Amino acid sequence: MAPLSAITIDPVNSYTWPTPWEMLHSGEYCEDSLALGMSYTVYYANSSIENELIYVYDKRRSIQRLCCLVDKKYLLNYNYGEISNLPTDVHISYNKKIADVIS
Repeated sequence: MAPLSAITIDPVNSYTWPTPWEMLHSGEYCEDSLALGMSYTVYYANSSIENELIYVYDKRRSIQRLCCLVDKKYLLNYNYGEISNLPTDVHISYNKKIADVIS
């Protein structure tokens, strides 16, 4: 796993997000930029896979972070090191398709 910095991106302002190449060049990652990197990876591996970034808030588990949602079912960056299903009891306060970020 990449070493994490405090904050490297604004998780709800896609206009300020770095490109994948800028991310690699900086070498700095935070919890939120990991989701962005995962989303870029899925997109460039197969752009036809539905892939969006969502900002989730799970009050019960005290989690508030950017996650990558694949095919409206699989959630990346919610639990470290595993693919999760989207919990029904989380609040989604932001969503952005990665294809809209890249274009």
